[in-house]
Amino acid sequence: MTKTRVDMLFGFLGSGKTTLAARILKEYGAKRRLALIVNEFGDVGVDGEILKGNDIDLIQLSSGCLCCTLKGSLEAAVIELADKTDVDHIIVEATGVAEPEEMLSSFNEPEFKERFDLGPLVTVVDSYKYLKIREMLGPFYEAQIEKSDYVILNKLDMGDAGTMEEVRADIEDLNPDALIRFAERCDVDLEEVLDGRPSEALERWAETHDGHDAHGHDQDHDHHDHHHGGRHAPAESFVIDLDGDIDRAALEALYAEAPERLWRSKGFVRIGGAAHLVQVAMGSVEITPTEPRERYYLVFIGDKLDRGWFEDRLAAAQGAA
Repeated sequence: MTKTRVDMLFGFLGSGKTTLAARILKEYGAKRRLALIVNEFGDVGVDGEILKGNDIDLIQLSSGCLCCTLKGSLEAAVIELADKTDVDHIIVEATGVAEPEEMLSSFNEPEFKERFDLGPLVTVVDSYKYLKIREMLGPFYEAQIEKSDYVILNKLDMGDAGTMEEVRADIEDLNPDALIRFAERCDVDLEEVLDGRPSEALERWAETHDGHDAHGHDQDHDHHDHHHGGRHAPAESFVIDLDGDIDRAALEALYAEAPERLWRSKGFVRIGGAAHLVQVAMGSVEITPTEPRERYYLVFIGDKLDRGWFEDRLAAAQGAA
């Protein structure tokens, strides 16, 4: 029985996972029988919209996280894609607040091991903001690195050599077994990702869990819902729909004044009658032209965000247009 290859992409919000997925689709979408599963934390997906149009099967899972509330959905989606005769390689882009622990449990189950080969777990790191994010999130953030086989220290162009070396040393201390690659816009050797060694992280996980699943009935398990403390990110998300144009300067001012608890924002807006894609990660704002669409909205992800604050400022930004 020919097994289906699965590659999983991790990384905190805004690290560059979607950029990596887009590169894979662009360079290998026509050469391999690829399929893509995109998981986004929240009710509306943006990354799936960005990645559409590559002539591949794409399943978008929203309103939860693959490592907890959508774990069953991940398993069903992987099986659905593997059952297609024209798919032999599945890429999974996990949400930025996913913890690899429970996703590894799925691929350690006998029925999955018979059908799937898990490639190296890839974690994309925003190397420019790594030290700040690690200080803010602690063990949750570290887990994405500790469970990885392949770490991409992305956004090399944004930091100085001293900081990059400090980050590299820190990553090696957390996970001495991982392959580490520096990159700008995830410009790594994609064959290392797609044809790399089988996941040793899965083997290490299986050894420590003695064959039981992550909800193992013979062991304690640290489950999470992203709203509590401990090792997991207290993430929440909401969507604000937009009617009409928005003033660019006012929108940029909103993000400049937003609290540090806003980790990620993304969506589609109209500026001067033209559609634009908005990507905000830990204070960095990128607004670029895109194709028109029927719905315009912004997604906000963070910790204890005041929705009313954002609604009021967006209303003012629309009024200024």
